[in-house]
Amino acid sequence: MMPKDLTHRLLVVEDNPGDALLVSEALTEITNYRLSVDEVTSLKQASAALKADAFDGIILDLTLPDSTGIETLSQVRAISNGEPIIVLTGLDAGSGLREEAEQLGAFEFVSKNEMSQLLPRSVHWTLRHKRDAVQHRQFERLVTAIPDAIIVTDRAGIISFVNAAAFDLFGRRGDDLIGGPLGFTVRPGEVSETEIVRDHERRSCEVRVVECEWNSVPAYLVLVRDMTEQKRLSEQLQHAQKMEAVGLMAGGVAHDFNNLLLVMLVYAEMMRDDCAAEDPKRADVIEILHSIDRARALTGQLLAFSRKQPTLPTVLNLSEVVAGMHSMLRRTLPASIEIVTLADNEAWPVMADRGQIEQVLMNLAVNARDALKGGGRFAIEIENEALARTDHGLTPGDYVVMRVADNGSGISPEHLDRIFDPFFTTKERGRGTGLGLATCYGIVAQAGGRLSVESTLGVGTSFLIQLPRTRRQVGTQVDAETEMEGPGGNETILVVEDDHAVMRATTATLKKGGYRLLSAANGDEARRLVERQSDHIDLVLSDVVMPQLGGPEFAEFLTQTRPGVPVVFMTGYSDCPIASENGDIRIANRRAIMKPFRPAELLSVIREALDARPQAVVARS
Repeated sequence: MMPKDLTHRLLVVEDNPGDALLVSEALTEITNYRLSVDEVTSLKQASAALKADAFDGIILDLTLPDSTGIETLSQVRAISNGEPIIVLTGLDAGSGLREEAEQLGAFEFVSKNEMSQLLPRSVHWTLRHKRDAVQHRQFERLVTAIPDAIIVTDRAGIISFVNAAAFDLFGRRGDDLIGGPLGFTVRPGEVSETEIVRDHERRSCEVRVVECEWNSVPAYLVLVRDMTEQKRLSEQLQHAQKMEAVGLMAGGVAHDFNNLLLVMLVYAEMMRDDCAAEDPKRADVIEILHSIDRARALTGQLLAFSRKQPTLPTVLNLSEVVAGMHSMLRRTLPASIEIVTLADNEAWPVMADRGQIEQVLMNLAVNARDALKGGGRFAIEIENEALARTDHGLTPGDYVVMRVADNGSGISPEHLDRIFDPFFTTKERGRGTGLGLATCYGIVAQAGGRLSVESTLGVGTSFLIQLPRTRRQVGTQVDAETEMEGPGGNETILVVEDDHAVMRATTATLKKGGYRLLSAANGDEARRLVERQSDHIDLVLSDVVMPQLGGPEFAEFLTQTRPGVPVVFMTGYSDCPIASENGDIRIANRRAIMKPFRPAELLSVIREALDARPQAVVARS
C-alpha cells in the first residue's frame, strides 16, 4: 500500500455536470489514498492538461462535445503519457464496446449506471497498478545499474530473466539468452567460481545463488561477478610480493658473497703481485682472479634483479642502441636466424643505463637462439605509445615500447608465471643459471618501466619492454664511469667494518698504500673512538650495513663532531638508495665504492677523496 501522505492526481474528463458530481462523490469513498482531482469537459481541454501535467490516472467519458464513442479513447490514448485510463460511459457495453476499449488499452470499463458501486474499486485498482508500474520501472533501473550480471532461472536452469550486465558478460544480445540453459551448475547458498567464454576470451567469474520465486514459480536468482580484472591484479600483487621477497633474499646473498669475494680478490691480487713473471704459481693465481671476476658478474646479476645495483643512466634513443648492437647480435645468433629491426625514426628518448639495456637485449637474443634451433626470425620493434590510463602498474603518460619477438618453440603456459623468477630455467642442466630473465626484469623495473611476456607453444614468444619517455635531449650525459689509479699516501684513515675478514683485507690494502690506520668493528665503536681520539683523522672508510649503528648514521655524527672529514662508503648491498653523480657512485650523498673492489680501485677512490678535501682541512693535516 502506498503511503497516505502521497498525493495522487486524477484527470476527470466529463462534460455532464451531474455525472461529474457523481464522480466526485464516488471518489470520496476512497480513504486509503490522498487524491487531487482535475476536471475538464472536452477532448481539447484534456489534451492541454495532459501536455501540461502528469497524472496517475484518467477517468474518461466517451461522449464529449468534440469527440464521441471509441474514437474518444483512441484520441486520449494517443496524447497521454501511458497513464491508466478508466472508461466511464453511458453507452451500451453489450455492443462490443467493452472489448474494443480493452483492445485500445483501457485499464477499466465502468458503466455510469454502476458508477457508485464500481468506480471506487476501479480507481483503487488503477492506483495500485500505477504503484506496481512505478516500482517495476524502479526495479528495472536498479537492476540495469548493477554492474554484476543478474540472471533468473527456473529450477531446471532455464533462463527467465537477465539484466544488461549479463548480456555484456556473455557477449550476447536480444532474446538469445532467454529460454536457453544457463550453461553451468548452480548450488544455492554457495559461492563458486566458473569460467565464461566471451569472444574467445575466458572470463573468471564468482557465482552466488539464492532461491526465490519468479512469476509465482520457484526459481533461482543467480548473481555473477566478473572477477577477471581483480584476479589479474591479485596475481600481479602476489607476483610483485614474491619478486620483492626474492629480491631481498638475493640482495642479502649478494652482500655476504661480495664480502667473501672482496677478501679473495684482495689477497689473490697481492699473491699475483708477489709472484715473479716466471713463477709457475702466477698462472694459477690469475686463474683464481678470473674465477673471482665471473663470480662478481654473478653477484652483479643478483643485484640488478634486486634493484640494488648502481646504474649510470644516460638519455638514450633505443633505435640507436639497437642499431649499434646489430653486429653483436649477428655474431651471437647463427646465420639460420633472420634478424629484423623495425624502429620508429621519431622514437622518444628514454633515461636508462645503456650497458644494462644492451644486457637485456643480449639475454633475450640468447633465449631466442635456444628457441630457434632450426632457424627462424628474431625481430625487434620500437614504437611510441601514449597510455591514457593506468595499465599493469604503469601510470598514464608517454612510453617507448620495444617488442623483442621470435617465432620459435614458445613457452608452455605453466612456465609463463615463473619465467622471471630467479634461478628458474627451462633449459637443460648446465645450460643456464636462471638469472637472465630475472636480471632483465630488474633492469627494466629499475629504469621505471615494465617487462612482460606473451608466448604460444609452436608459434613463438614476444617480450614487451615499456620505458617512460624523458624530456631530456639525447646525448645528455647524466653520469660517466671514470677509472683512475691514484697513488698511496701517509694520511690517517679510520676503517669501520663489521666483517673481520673484510677488515683485514681492506687494512692490508691501505697499509700497502702507505696509510696510517685506525679500525672499528661498527658505527657505535667508531663513534666512541672518535670521541676519545685526539689524533687527527683524515678520512673515514665505512661499511654501510652494520649492527648497532650503520654507516650513514655514523657519518651524520661525524659531520657534527669532525666537520670536513670525508667519508667513503663501501658496500656490496644496501637498503640506502645507490645513485651516481658526475661519474661517482654515491650513498647518502657521499662517495661510495662497491664490493668486491680491487686494491687499485680502493686506493684510487681514497686518494681522490683525500685530494678533494677543502684546503683548510688539508692544512690541518
